[in-house]
Amino acid sequence: ISVGAFFDRFGSAKWGILADATPTVAAVVKDASVRRYIDLDNPDLPAGIALIQQAGHDIDPAAIITAPVQDGERP
Repeated sequence: ISVGAFFDRFGSAKWGILADATPTVAAVVKDASVRRYIDLDNPDLPAGIALIQQAGHDIDPAAIITAPVQDGERP
């Protein structure tokens, strides 16, 4: 999916995640931001999502990773 669509999957938590200066969250955001697209099947993705959740962000990892890809989310 496109990088923007990936961050949109975080819902209202998106803004807090993007503004989070915690080193681990900032690293996940930066890693995602430098990509052309996000591969939802990437085996490293769940670990990155877990780091965001461990930093205290109330997110649903399954909804972010396994939700069906919508046409508007494609790069």
